[in-house]
Amino acid sequence: MTSLNEVRAESSDGRAFMLSGPGTRLVAAGDVVVLTPEGAPSWLGQVTRAVRDHEPGARGVLVGPVNPADGARPARFEGASVAAATATELAALQEHAGAELPVGTWTSGGVDVPARLRAQGFSRHTFLCGQSGSGKTYALGVLLEQLLLGTSLRMVVLDPNADFVHLGEPRADAPTEAATAVTALAPRVLGARSTGAEPLRMRFTTLPVAAQAALLRLDPLADRAEYNLFLHRVSHMNSPDVETVVADLRAGDVDERALAMRIENLGLLDWEVWAGELPSAAEIVASGPRVTVMDLSGFRDPHEPPAVALDVIEHLWAERESRTPTLLVIDEAHNLCPAQPRGSLHSAIVDRLVQIAAEGRKYGLWLLLSTQRPSKIHPQVLSQCDNLMLMRMNSPGDLAELAELFGFAPPDLLAASPDFGQGEAVLAGSFAPRPMVVRVGRRLTVEGGVDVRVPAAR
Repeated sequence: MTSLNEVRAESSDGRAFMLSGPGTRLVAAGDVVVLTPEGAPSWLGQVTRAVRDHEPGARGVLVGPVNPADGARPARFEGASVAAATATELAALQEHAGAELPVGTWTSGGVDVPARLRAQGFSRHTFLCGQSGSGKTYALGVLLEQLLLGTSLRMVVLDPNADFVHLGEPRADAPTEAATAVTALAPRVLGARSTGAEPLRMRFTTLPVAAQAALLRLDPLADRAEYNLFLHRVSHMNSPDVETVVADLRAGDVDERALAMRIENLGLLDWEVWAGELPSAAEIVASGPRVTVMDLSGFRDPHEPPAVALDVIEHLWAERESRTPTLLVIDEAHNLCPAQPRGSLHSAIVDRLVQIAAEGRKYGLWLLLSTQRPSKIHPQVLSQCDNLMLMRMNSPGDLAELAELFGFAPPDLLAASPDFGQGEAVLAGSFAPRPMVVRVGRRLTVEGGVDVRVPAAR
């Protein structure tokens, strides 16, 4: 923004404003400006819509007085002078909003300042979205690091690609103080036997009855007789593991033997995910670690990862009355919360996540969902999100859906996302002091997943 000397602002209600005059086209959506009516205190305003063809000027909303002591909102004004907000004013705006978690750099009107988010804003569900190559996973790592260092929030991370297994390992170039802090707060990392991590396990008999039936792919109507036998026989067993359940059923009558055969045919006896004498993932989470990373990769049977995820999600919901502030982070969330669940297992997960999305906030149970496209996520979960972090997105249909769902994000900011470079994002909602375009900062810890490069010619 080179000069706004000839730009003037007017407002008919003291809430919204319009900019006009030469130089207005230099103002971009998201820019914060200082509006000074003649003989009146200066106010901060944010441009929400840049100049468009056949329209008289840019538009925006008043944010607050430059000097907090000047709290009276102007009723209306015209001919107000316009200037770009300074770095000091931008920093003060964030501080006044209670934003304290550094996540990168905010650029407004050619001025760069550290971008900060409100920790209390994560007491709402959050949606992080960006197409492949946008830097989405890296950005999620930055958010998790800052929440780890700047809050005492309990976090449970469902990690399908082992991207966050090094969340407690500082990078060689990380500041000493931050490196010491993240090392002291290192997460419990659980995974399949092939990963070498602490075992990621679950228990069948501690699952709710409906979740047990989902694992057995039993429908209460289509499989009436078998489901009824399951209700009266298996759901009341105190057996420690599936092997014992099957052994007990084999010793029963013909119907019980048929139910044992179902369990065997589904391959559940071959799963490595059963806890046995080991602690389950749900028990580890309940034992009190700040962060538990569940590496869902490395299992032989594709049903094991969603099964153990369902177990943990069910236990978080079951203990909701404890009101332990908990952030449930689901990377590649379309795998566990698809728009159209297929099969009883995924339907059970989606049903519970829909309930958490609708009711979890009053119990201190919040979601952070990360995926490539909004259309991949179940709409009843997505519609409950009050925070948006949007990275590069080329699909006009996806952008239109986001604009409709997240009305607090200026459409002009969302429309800019196809031109974002890697690591750039729109942040808007309860966790952002104002809707802003940010370049995500450096990670403090080692990134788990990296893209495979095409080998050079030899």
